[in-house]
Amino acid sequence: MKRTVASLMMALGVTVSSGCSSVQELNFYQLPQQANTAASASMNASVIVIEPVMVANYLNTNALILQTSDVQLVKTSQHQWAEALDQQLTRLLQQQLAAALPGHRVTDRAPQGPQQRLLVQVEQFHGTEQGRVLISGKYSVVNGEHTIQQRFALELAQPEDGYPSLVATLGTGWQQVVTDISQLFKPDVLKVKAGE
Repeated sequence: MKRTVASLMMALGVTVSSGCSSVQELNFYQLPQQANTAASASMNASVIVIEPVMVANYLNTNALILQTSDVQLVKTSQHQWAEALDQQLTRLLQQQLAAALPGHRVTDRAPQGPQQRLLVQVEQFHGTEQGRVLISGKYSVVNGEHTIQQRFALELAQPEDGYPSLVATLGTGWQQVVTDISQLFKPDVLKVKAGE
């Protein structure tokens, strides 16, 4: 009887260990980080308040998203964000805008006095099986009584296969979106857009 129990225990151990060896490792990713090169703006500088970036519901997940057809999106099981996507996008938006607009004070806290508010909504932020990267959405700049709204849509090619290249290309695309947004805060552009 003891021998039978021991044999069963050994068989169970082999089964459990072989099951564990088939578990596939998770891979975690973050978007490329912005080097903190922005100079401190003076307290009298024009203020831009960054609202938290809003992402579409299907992007509100730890999993990277892959588009497999015109109508199908798949959440990857082994490839995940190390940090919530909306938090990464918000932080990078603030850092990259501060670097692009040294004459402004870019903050996520609304101070007293005049300010401009920026709200960004992301509708697409994923890759496809064909190696394309899709980023789209819209942003609004509220400047006093005036609101400027713009849409953005990018389709980029991954330079290499694989998820690291996908994430790097998403980061490049997001930086391009932020660069385009920064142009809106040039004084002449704001005046023209507000008057349209």
